[in-house]
Amino acid sequence: MSHYQQPRPLKVVAVSGGLNTPSKTESLLDAILNELQNALAINVHYIKLSEIGTGLGGVISRNDLPASVQQALSAIETADVLIVGTPVYRASFTGLFKHLFDFVDQFALVDVPVLLAASGGSDRHALVLEHQLRPLFSFFQAQTLPIGVYATDQDFTNYQVSSSVLLERIKLAATRALPVFQYAATLPARQTNGQHKQGTVKLNQPIAQPAVLPSAQASGIAGAGQELPVEQRNPATFKVVNG
Repeated sequence: MSHYQQPRPLKVVAVSGGLNTPSKTESLLDAILNELQNALAINVHYIKLSEIGTGLGGVISRNDLPASVQQALSAIETADVLIVGTPVYRASFTGLFKHLFDFVDQFALVDVPVLLAASGGSDRHALVLEHQLRPLFSFFQAQTLPIGVYATDQDFTNYQVSSSVLLERIKLAATRALPVFQYAATLPARQTNGQHKQGTVKLNQPIAQPAVLPSAQASGIAGAGQELPVEQRNPATFKVVNG
């Protein structure tokens, strides 16, 4: 990976859904962060569910969360880049990992690059990146990177990454992410939109959505998110095939 001089250090927020210490998931994220630090100037904010999870469970309103979780949410919502990882529990991410992101503002992560990672007992869970993690961050309209990292128990020795194959995968994921991360570092620092400050972020409570979602507004396409009059639509879309 080549070194790159960027305008400012990249704010990287790493989120581990591991609930135990030591943790294979945390070691996996450490290895990814180490690879990125070889090529980029980054400031890392590390969020570990093993540390803040007890203050998260059972809370249904963001205003009732302890300060440690509030700070974690603020860091996620203002990150330049997210690196997220979770152990596989019952074929999905951990419940507290999902519960944390349930409190993240719906539009805070639009276009934010996200590198996905997970650890599981065997290769049978490798698709958790695609059928669990990727849809979650697609909901937020985040930019999930094409190459994620999945590790099994056999890739670790004493909770440290020891597999040469996994290390190569980590290097590949970081290398492919590098141009996206470099571009993110040229953008203005992100700010939270502050919706939660009015006390409106509460589980299972409907929120008002704009007619045009932020990603469509930012696309630069005239009329994005607006329905064309019938006479301006592509006739090919209305072709009827007689059976």
